[in-house]
Amino acid sequence: MKRQNVRTLALIMCTFTYLLVGAAVFDALESEEETAERRRLEAKSQELKNKYNLSAESYRELEWVVLKLKPHKAGVQWKFAGSFYFAITVITTIGLAWG
Repeated sequence: MKRQNVRTLALIMCTFTYLLVGAAVFDALESEEETAERRRLEAKSQELKNKYNLSAESYRELEWVVLKLKPHKAGVQWKFAGSFYFAITVITTIGLAWG
């Protein structure tokens, strides 16, 4: 194998490893807090149902409005795949400050 090919392959492997480590770190930092926030929201949801004696229909309507106001509440935002994609966009866009 030519020396240039080895260097290119090593660079590709280092970049891919960097992406995997970056995604894992970002996932570890963000996912726990997001899960805790979801638990807090679910507890608050139950508290509101009990406090205001909301019917299932009324609560679903209220929840629909809240979901329209806060789209990120609908599910986990930072999974490993999303973190990996974020890491890719970071390394492919940073440093391209032309003109």
